[in-house]
Parts: sequence; C-alpha cells; structure tokens
Amino acid sequence: MNELFFTEKHYPLQEDVRKFLLTELEPIKNEINQNKKIPLSLIKEIGKKGLFGPLIPKRYNGSELGMIAHCMITEEISKINVAASVTRTPCILDGYLLNKFGNEDQKENYLKKIATGEKICSICVTEEGAGSNVAGIKTVATKKGDIYLLNGSKKFITNAGIADYYFIWCITNQNVNSRNGMSVFLVEKDSPGLTIENPYDLMGINGIYNGTLQLNNIEVSEENLIGEEGSGFKSLMATFNIERLTLSSESNGISLAALEDSKYYAKNRIQFNKPISSFQLIKLKIAEMATKLQAARLLTYNAAKLNEINMNITKEASMAKVFSSKTAVEITSEAVQIHGGDGYTDIYSVERYMRDAKFFMIGGGTTEIQNLIIAREELK
Repeated sequence: MNELFFTEKHYPLQEDVRKFLLTELEPIKNEINQNKKIPLSLIKEIGKKGLFGPLIPKRYNGSELGMIAHCMITEEISKINVAASVTRTPCILDGYLLNKFGNEDQKENYLKKIATGEKICSICVTEEGAGSNVAGIKTVATKKGDIYLLNGSKKFITNAGIADYYFIWCITNQNVNSRNGMSVFLVEKDSPGLTIENPYDLMGINGIYNGTLQLNNIEVSEENLIGEEGSGFKSLMATFNIERLTLSSESNGISLAALEDSKYYAKNRIQFNKPISSFQLIKLKIAEMATKLQAARLLTYNAAKLNEINMNITKEASMAKVFSSKTAVEITSEAVQIHGGDGYTDIYSVERYMRDAKFFMIGGGTTEIQNLIIAREELK
C-alpha cells in the first residue's frame, strides 16, 4: 500500500524514524504503561529529531515534509506506544495553527521553538459543558485596553502540567453567535491566574498528562491573540481536520502493532500439537484484521494526499477517523481473543492496545459527531 502514497523521501525517513524510536522509545514502552508517566525528556528528543515539524516550513525550523510524512511518523510512534504520540499531537496541532493563522512575530517567537521541541504545547477547547458542542464554550476573554482578561475553565486537556504554551479558545464577543465571537490566545505556563490540576487517571493511553485548567483573570497581551479577534471558530475547524488525520494515524499504528503481535503469537502458540495459526478460525480473524486495517490506512493516506494538494478534507478526515478508530477497537479486541488467557494479562501488550484504542472513538470528536459531519457533507 505504501507504494501508492510514499515517494523517494518517505522511505529513508521511515527507516530513520524507526531506528530512532528503537533506541529512544522501544526500551521504555512498558515502563511508560506501568508507571503511567512519559519522560518529558523523551518528548523533547522527539521534537529535536524534527518529528514535530513535518507541517511547519523550514524557515521556522520545521521539516516541511508534508501530511503523508506526518501520518507515517505518527503511525511509527503509535505502533510502539501511542501515549507518546498523543503527547506529541498538541504540538503538531498548535504548530499548524500558528503557521496558518499566526503573524510573523508569533512564528518567529513561538513557532520556531515548537518545531524543535524546545517548547511543549497544549490545545485547550473542551469544557465541562462543551464537549462535542465546541460552540458552547463559556470561557471568556474581556478586553481591557491592550490586554485581555481570561476567565473560565477547561477539561480533558492533554499535556496539562507539562506544556509551556497553552492555546486557549475563548469567547471575545458575547453579543454575537459564538461561531463569530470566538478567539484563541497563546497563554504561557507561568501566567498568574492559571491553575492546573490532574485530578483523574484514564482507562488507557497510560503516561499522558491530562487534566483541568482554571483561568482566573489571566492577563494576556493582544499580541498573543492568534489570528483576528472572532476568527477562533474558523481556525479551530481547520485544526480539527489535522487532528482527525493525526488520530486516525494513531489508531492505525495501534492496529498495526496488534496485528503483528497476533500473527507472531498465532505462529508460536501450540495447541493440539500444532500452531494455532493453522486453525481456520484464527486464519479468518487474521484475514479480517488485515483487510480492515488496509481499508483504514487507505482512507487516512487518501485524505492526507488530498490535503497535500490543497483539497478540502472535512469529509475525508472524518471518514478516516470514524473508520480507523472503530477498526482499532475491533482489531485489538480480536488480538486479545487470539492471545486467549495470555491476552488478558499485562505480560503481553495487546491488553494495552485494547484500552488505548477506545480513546480514539471519543477523543478529537466522537464517532457520532464525525458521522454527523460526513452526513452533512454528503447531503449538501
């Protein structure tokens, strides 16, 4: 399948990424899962390696390798431990946001540091009463002279507590529809009035930092407004398309790992004096897993290719996320089944894959919301 989308630049990049991850991530993948902690040093090394920069121009320290390269890199990280990829994701999204909507000063002062992993990012949208309905956010930014005062709260924020930059969506005009009155600000980690807590654990993706933000009269310079005031909803929708492709690739990375582990186990697990891979039911499971994964990757890389030729991918990105995330849940469940009792222990990674996979049907826009978007686009 790679031959359909990869060019000469992708193959050496893939090999280089694999060698890097084999040294930096592979030895600690289980430790991350068990200790529920990703070393910040690892994330910064991933950034130094240039893996934050495929969607960022070279002039801002990016690699400018494009969306297909980004999806490939995301798959490779996710195959080993998807939590490391999920920690990288906000840096990808905020880098894209700054490059597309930021001004030159913001790109020079912030984007260059994001591209190299010097600074870690967090994307802050979700609130207690605004999950799928992002237009329902209540956090406000009130302008006072040349500053804004931010008040409100955010929930389910990835990288809460380790990020240097928090990109926070707020309502700047309460007298119009929120889609026209929403803006986004870059808030630095030590800003007075910013309180960060990590009050809960998650079912899967062990190791990521996820928590809540409280904003109490945080003073933000108008220089930290990304794009024009009132353009926040537009920039968020564009960023969501990139998020959906990223999460699709993370889902596919989990599925690739689960399939490979299942094939290896089936070939080596002996029952009734023969490997279980010789049983027709196991063969059927492997065949269905491989077919679904192929379809998921084709949807994802197709959308990535359309993005690279500047096509609108709203529908295609949602299709990729819906199918890839559902496929990951199905494939990882079958992987546990193939492993039998071993699969239900923490000795094998398939139990981790199964817990991790469920996140992607919820995070970044639920499957139900993606289906509504697909239907809306089809019925136009």
